Amino acid sequence: MDPILNEINRKYVRINQYEKTYNSQVVHALLEKILKIMRDKNHLFKSMNPKIAYLGSYYDGLRVGHATEFDINIVLKLPINYKNIVLDASNKEAYTVVKMPSEFRRLCKIPITATNGFTETEFWCDKLHRLSVKKFRSWMQSVLDSALSTLPKTNDKYSIKVNDKIFLITAKLSGLANTISIYDNNSIIDVDLVPTFEFNLEQNKPRNCAVDFSMEIFKFKKQYFIVPKPTDDEYIWRLAFPYQEKAIMNNKNNFKSAVKLIKLLRDTQEFNKLASYYIKTLFIWEITRKPSKFWRKSLSFLVLYMMEILRDQLRKKEIQNYWSPRHNLLNTVKEETLENWCNRLTYIINDIKKNKEKNPSIIRQYFEKQTFKQERFHFESSPKTVSLPYRYI
Repeated sequence: MDPILNEINRKYVRINQYEKTYNSQVVHALLEKILKIMRDKNHLFKSMNPKIAYLGSYYDGLRVGHATEFDINIVLKLPINYKNIVLDASNKEAYTVVKMPSEFRRLCKIPITATNGFTETEFWCDKLHRLSVKKFRSWMQSVLDSALSTLPKTNDKYSIKVNDKIFLITAKLSGLANTISIYDNNSIIDVDLVPTFEFNLEQNKPRNCAVDFSMEIFKFKKQYFIVPKPTDDEYIWRLAFPYQEKAIMNNKNNFKSAVKLIKLLRDTQEFNKLASYYIKTLFIWEITRKPSKFWRKSLSFLVLYMMEILRDQLRKKEIQNYWSPRHNLLNTVKEETLENWCNRLTYIINDIKKNKEKNPSIIRQYFEKQTFKQERFHFESSPKTVSLPYRYI
C-alpha cells in the first residue's frame, strides 16, 4: 500500500510549494501592517510589547492540503513581576485561574503607566483579583476593530494595501481567536490571532496542577502560555505547551506523514468534531510509548496502526489530554457520534486488512473523496512575491 499512500500524500496532503511560499508571505506582511496599526491606535496594546509566535498545525508541519489556515499567537507582556502572579489550576483540568498581584492593580493609577494605556486594565479583574477571560477578549477585539476601522471598506470588507497589492479582509471573534480572513482572488486565507501571556517555569509554576513538570521535556523547554479560551467560567485560562509538543514531535521520520494522513481520513469520512489537536495528542501519546525507531516503519504500517489506536480510543470514548491526563478531550462530543465514528472506522480497518494484499488500491476509497479530487489552486511556475521585511526572508 505504500506506493498508493505516497501518491495520496503527494496529491491531497502535501502543500504546493508555490502556494506555501506565497500565502506565508502574504500572512506575514499583512500581520505586520495590521499590528502596526493596532499599536498606533491603542497605547495599552503598544505598551504590552506584542510579539508574534508562529504556532499551530502549519508551523508544526502538520497542515493538510493547502496553506490556507494559520494560527498566530500574539504574546503580550505585562510590566510586573510574573513571580507574583498566582496561577491556580485546581478548578478545572488543563485550565488555571490567574490571580493578579497588587502591582498589577496599581498600573491604572500610577501616572507613568496610566498614561501608557493601563487605565483600561482597571476592570479586567473581579474582587478576588482573578483575571477575566471575557473582559480581556473583549478588549482585544476592540483593539482589532479600532485598527481595522481606519481602513477603507469595499462592500462589507476592509481594504488593505501591502506593497502595491490590495487585499480584502474581514475579522470576527471565533472560539479563542480573533479570526482575520484574507481574500485574494479566488482563495481565502484564515488567520487565527490568539492573544496570550507567556510564562516560564523558573518564574511561575501553576499550583495544584495535574501537569507533571518533572518530565524531561520541561528541563529544556520551560516556556508555556495561558490562553483565553471561553468556557462557562470566565476566570479560567487554558494552559498551553506548544513548544514542548513541537520538541516531542521533532525528528520522528514518518510521524508527520502519518498524522497528516489520519487527518485526511478524518476529513474524507467527515468526522467533523474530531479536532486536529485530538489527533495530534493521540500521536504524542504513542511517541512516549514507542522507541524512536518505531517511526521508521513503513507509512502503511503506521497509518493502519494509528487507525486502530484511534478506533480503540473512540470505543473507550476517551482521548486523554497529554499534559493533564484526567482531562478527556472527547468529553464535548456526543456519545452517539463517537460510537458512529468507531463503527465506521472498524469497518474501514477490517476492509483494508482483508483486501490490502490482493487489492492495495482499496485504501483509495477511504482516503480520497470527490471534494478532495477537485482541481487544486494553480500557481505560476514561479511563486508570486510580496516584498517583506528582512527577518521574514
